[in-house]
Amino acid sequence: MPKLVAAEVEQSLRQRINSGEWSEGRRLPNERELATEYNVARNTVRTAIEKIAADGAVTREVGRGTFLRHDNRLDFMKVIQKLTGVSPIDMMAVRQIFEPRAAALAATNASADDINEVALAHAAAVEAVDIEGFEHWDAELHQRIFLASRNELLNHLHEILRLIRNQDLWRDIKRRSFSPQRRQIYCEEHKAIVDALMRRDAEAAASAMRTHLDTVSRNLFASNAAA
Repeated sequence: MPKLVAAEVEQSLRQRINSGEWSEGRRLPNERELATEYNVARNTVRTAIEKIAADGAVTREVGRGTFLRHDNRLDFMKVIQKLTGVSPIDMMAVRQIFEPRAAALAATNASADDINEVALAHAAAVEAVDIEGFEHWDAELHQRIFLASRNELLNHLHEILRLIRNQDLWRDIKRRSFSPQRRQIYCEEHKAIVDALMRRDAEAAASAMRTHLDTVSRNLFASNAAA
């Protein structure tokens, strides 16, 4: 019977931990308080907590009590959830910081094959017959530049930004700002970036990317302000 009761207490405590009941202070009630709450002996509570501690969900500190183990993964997920609601203006500001640097690194670090992949994405964007095709290859060109930078952290950051940009809000903003004339300008600006990469000119690549993103930002927000 004690084992069964301990298992029930353990299950209840796990549910309360997962629900975030003690997440703010990270400290669980002491054994005496839990024993009173569950109407069981203290050693029953102790057995339940030891099982939970064995899995790493909590830590026991002599003289201090039982604490939730800090889970960095939960912190990371909270940040990601907040990022999904970031404003388009903030997004473009971040792109204007990261992407010129990625282009500069690509000019310096990329292999010939890396740069050729960027050029192929540019050619496909030029040949695209509809907005969906162009947007796909436009996004692919930028992604390949980050890959060509050979900077793993920058590449992962761009993956996060790309996920945000694939949300419905961003799709609507991009479609409202799109026109054949603007597409032509984007293709010309992409070509300037590709040419700088092929010359291995890091400064020119960063400058061309900065110019391109400035154009995109003006078009996005001027069109949507008018709408």
